[in-house]
Amino acid sequence: MRTLQETEQTLQRVNTECGVRQVEVSSLRKQTEKEWVRRIELEDRIMSKMQEHLTHDKATKYSRRLTDKMAAHKREKETQLSRLENEKAAVTLESSDLTLRLEGLARTLASLETEMSRRNELLGASEARITKRVTVIERKQATINVYNKKIEQLVASTGHEDLGPLEIQASTLTKQLEGVGGEIKEQQQLWLRQQGELVRLTQEKQARSAALLTLQTQFTILQQRKVRTESEIQQEQREQAELERHMKELMADMLKLNSLLSENRHLHQGLEQGNVVMETDFLHRLKEAERNSIETQMKLERIQEEKDRLFNSLVESERQIMLWEKKTQLVRETRSAVDSEVGQGDIRTMRAEIHRMEVRYGQLMKQQERLLREMEGVVARRETIVMRSEAQARTDRKQPTHTDFHGILQGLRRKILDTQKQAEECDGVLRELQQGQASLSCSLRDKQLQLGELQSARTVLTSDFQCLQDTKERNLARLVSLQGHAKQLQAVCEGRYSALSTSEALEPALQRQEERLHAVTTILHRVQQEFPQHQGVLRRLSLALDGPDGVDWR
Repeated sequence: MRTLQETEQTLQRVNTECGVRQVEVSSLRKQTEKEWVRRIELEDRIMSKMQEHLTHDKATKYSRRLTDKMAAHKREKETQLSRLENEKAAVTLESSDLTLRLEGLARTLASLETEMSRRNELLGASEARITKRVTVIERKQATINVYNKKIEQLVASTGHEDLGPLEIQASTLTKQLEGVGGEIKEQQQLWLRQQGELVRLTQEKQARSAALLTLQTQFTILQQRKVRTESEIQQEQREQAELERHMKELMADMLKLNSLLSENRHLHQGLEQGNVVMETDFLHRLKEAERNSIETQMKLERIQEEKDRLFNSLVESERQIMLWEKKTQLVRETRSAVDSEVGQGDIRTMRAEIHRMEVRYGQLMKQQERLLREMEGVVARRETIVMRSEAQARTDRKQPTHTDFHGILQGLRRKILDTQKQAEECDGVLRELQQGQASLSCSLRDKQLQLGELQSARTVLTSDFQCLQDTKERNLARLVSLQGHAKQLQAVCEGRYSALSTSEALEPALQRQEERLHAVTTILHRVQQEFPQHQGVLRRLSLALDGPDGVDWR
């Protein structure tokens, strides 16, 4: 019964191990299903990444078209710059011509002023002479008047006219006065003509001064236009340099994005290959584990069958033990019933042999119990049962002798040795299975660690790719804003721009828009916190609202 209990304990232990193996197999199947689900998720993500890559290609083509447009705009700006430079050269040439004309007019004006001053001096001298002569004439006229009065008095006193020397002198002086009057008239006419010439020269001077003022005004306007043109040219050059710098930054970002895309593609291919290799290896190991589990299940079934057979053999052995006890009791009864001394020597010999056989039988029973406790192999039990069946058949045929017992003992020894060898082989097989299980567990842990590392690397690459995507979107938004700004500047240059509102109305409107933008940003952050499943959809809008290079709301 103790052997049966130990066998049942062994069976329970084997059943427990089988259950553990089945749990491991089920966990491996679940892990396989999880890996399959992860593989499907990775394939979906790969498809999404490929779609994003196509989107990036389209964005790259769009960026190239924008670059071509920017190059055309740059060529147009260069053409406008060359035209403005030509206009600037023409204005410079015209201003130099005007400067030369102004210098010539200034020299002419200086010569005219010199001539006018000279003629004014001559005119002043003539006026002084005329004034002096008029004074002399007036003085002589007064003398003549005095003389005339004297003559009249003389005529009145004498009653006739006599021409004396004074009268002759008076007539001579009168003639001289008439000549001087004629000369004075001529000088007055000359003075009038010179006054007319002076008026004409003054008018010409005023006209030339007005022309000079007009030319100076035009020169000032041209100078201001030149300064404004130079400032516009410098502004265009700064804008062109800014556009070139942004173009270089965009090209650098595009090159970096392309390199990261190629690196991501290579890493993606490496991940796919690693996943395929890991999946193949895992499937092989899973099949090996399933095969080992099936073999363990089959061994368990064989152990159960051997247990049943061993139980039957144990029952049969107990029955044989009872038969041996009955036979021993019969021998004792026979010995007590024999009164004569006939065959006493044989009886003593038989008793000693029986005692020795009983002792040996007890030893064999103890050894058999020990072997049953140690035995875990199925084949040894089967062969023991067969051996006992053969011994029982020989016992049923005839009474056992010393030779039979010796043969039985030799056979039992051989079977014990074989059973020990088979038990050691079973222990070796169990150790190999345990080692295989341990190695499979270690390999599974290593694969899980590798998978975790790959997932971490993929997470890092995904975050880097998302950052690059955000940078590209911000650059595109900034490029669109710069293009709109360039269009507005072009409209300002061409004079087509008109302000829609004044600066006083612009400040409160801008403040209202900023408050509204702040409110929208707050609502967007709250929505992202309350509904994290929509963060991917709202990410672009959040970046456009939060980023420093986002949409230019102004």
